[in-house]
Amino acid sequence: MTTIVLTARDMDLLAFLALHRECTIEQLATRFFARNPYSAAPNRNPEKQCARRVAVLQRHGYLETSRVADGRRRRVVVRVAAKSDAPLDERAARRTVNPKERVHHVKTLDAVHRIEASVRLRGGRVVEFRVEAAIRAAALRGRRTRRGDSFDAFPDAVCTVAFPTPHGERRERVAVEYVTSKYCDADIRAKHDSFAAVYDRTLWFADRPRTAARVKRLTGETCSLLS
Repeated sequence: MTTIVLTARDMDLLAFLALHRECTIEQLATRFFARNPYSAAPNRNPEKQCARRVAVLQRHGYLETSRVADGRRRRVVVRVAAKSDAPLDERAARRTVNPKERVHHVKTLDAVHRIEASVRLRGGRVVEFRVEAAIRAAALRGRRTRRGDSFDAFPDAVCTVAFPTPHGERRERVAVEYVTSKYCDADIRAKHDSFAAVYDRTLWFADRPRTAARVKRLTGETCSLLS
């Protein structure tokens, strides 16, 4: 097998996957392959370019792929592999998503993508975001836990959003929560109360209209549908 030289975009992609665990080809294409990295010209088919580069990185042991059915279609999910440890200088390959939680994770990233697009239309930007696993790890780092300990609910993701003002930027920490029909009313109320005490606001997303209506009734906040 020929050797491979990791580009700056490759390194950004590997670091992004190590932090956020797993992403679909479409999500990576939008974030990293919308434009040619040298000329900055728009790519005609970002997903094709992304899939091609992912395949190369997979052949050389830097990435792994699998498929997940999100209820409407089967999507290719990408994660870092063991060979990514060296360039990232960490045990990146251990940061995976429980297979039972993959659909929820993918939908959460879909929600973040929608938020990023909405914020851009309003002239702002998403400075950064973290998924639940990273939020939980940061909150518990260096903290000794014992059996029976309880903690506030962690949102599916947190976005730091910035909007321009005459005096600089106004920043908000926004909780992101994807709710399915499996959530009971008590779960939704508990999450709402917990998030309200910590974050500037919460953006809710749901799997179906009935779930969105229930979130609206229980929290008084708008809940968007994810197709």
